[in-house]
Amino acid sequence: MIFAGGIPLYSEGQVVGAIGVSGGSGEQDHAVAEAGTAAF
Repeated sequence: MIFAGGIPLYSEGQVVGAIGVSGGSGEQDHAVAEAGTAAF
């Protein structure tokens, strides 16, 4: 199951992990997870 604050991390086309954020609204959690993904 995918949650609003969960985003898989890819490296060279392979899933290497994920970022999971919880505590805010779904939109807030997703925004923070996207920021972490961009930094990765």
